[in-house]
Amino acid sequence: MRLRGFEFSVREFAGSLGDFGTLLPFTVGYIVICGFNPTGLLLGIGLTNIFLAIIYRLPLPVQPQKIIGSVALAERWTRNTVLGAGFSVGLVWMLLSFSSRLSSLLNKVPKSVTKGIQLGLAFTLALAGTEMIHPDFLIAIPVIVMTFLLLRNKFLPASIFLIFLGFIYAVATGNLVLSQINVGFSFPELTLFSLYDMFYGFIYAGFAQLFLTLTNAVVATVALVHELFPDRKDVTAKSLIKNMGAMNITIPFIGGMPLCHGAGGLSAQYLFGARTGGAILIEGILEICLGLFFSPSLVNIFTAFPLFIVGVMLLMTSFELGRISLKIQGKKEIYVTVVTALLATVFNMGVGFIGGLILYIAIEKGVVQIR
Repeated sequence: MRLRGFEFSVREFAGSLGDFGTLLPFTVGYIVICGFNPTGLLLGIGLTNIFLAIIYRLPLPVQPQKIIGSVALAERWTRNTVLGAGFSVGLVWMLLSFSSRLSSLLNKVPKSVTKGIQLGLAFTLALAGTEMIHPDFLIAIPVIVMTFLLLRNKFLPASIFLIFLGFIYAVATGNLVLSQINVGFSFPELTLFSLYDMFYGFIYAGFAQLFLTLTNAVVATVALVHELFPDRKDVTAKSLIKNMGAMNITIPFIGGMPLCHGAGGLSAQYLFGARTGGAILIEGILEICLGLFFSPSLVNIFTAFPLFIVGVMLLMTSFELGRISLKIQGKKEIYVTVVTALLATVFNMGVGFIGGLILYIAIEKGVVQIR
């Protein structure tokens, strides 16, 4: 079934499951460690995906803000502190969305630097995926082979195979008991947070999150959209910044976690079949249904899902993102891309971005000679 800008097919459904690997760890962590209500958390993601699908009619999914999430889970923040951090970052993005100068500056970022950020993200996803696969390496190898074989299969797309296999594996190993899955309607609850939550969350994680979001969720994502969908020049840095501002100043009040765009999520959904807004519309509906009707069982379902399957999804996404990022020409561009990627992987995306820019300028000015 196809409507203008939307396709509803097995391929789009498979694509909607593509970024499951990046969503699952933070979703489980926020629920189990930080005390998030599963209903509000999934409603926040689902509603955001639906609005983005209607506005852009593209697979432009959202992901957890990784620095806020990593710090919050490591330090066992309360839910209100996490929400305060997300809201404060959202306010900053809303203010920046009114700056035409910022948008024009981001549009001038050298292509080799944006490719380097994409490649750095590919390395990071590959490392995370490998770590998840390692304990079950022997089981994961045939799964990886099957996933490669099914990537272009119209009847059993790779992502559907992986989700189905993970569910069967969880049941077969006894990690998931079907009697634990209960259906019942759950309401989201109004959540409020203090100025202290906002200040503390921003200082300890939100400020650093801005730089990662700027590089991966804005610069790299815009470049990837233009690479995959050359006719969609209307997707700009300014529009993505405005999106992230709007989503993060609204969904915290229903208990939604801090969200952003991301090249990894887009690459994952595209790899597994997403080509239209139908993919994230389907994803949004699934997330809302899970949140409203399966909230009491979600912790059991998510924690039982085998990590090696998540690792395979991340590994496949890293290959796709790496393949796209290596479409460069010339020794100078390759040099800048590789150095940017290495800095981003070893340190973080912000260091990679700044280091790549400095190197690019040094080469252009003749300070550094590439032969």
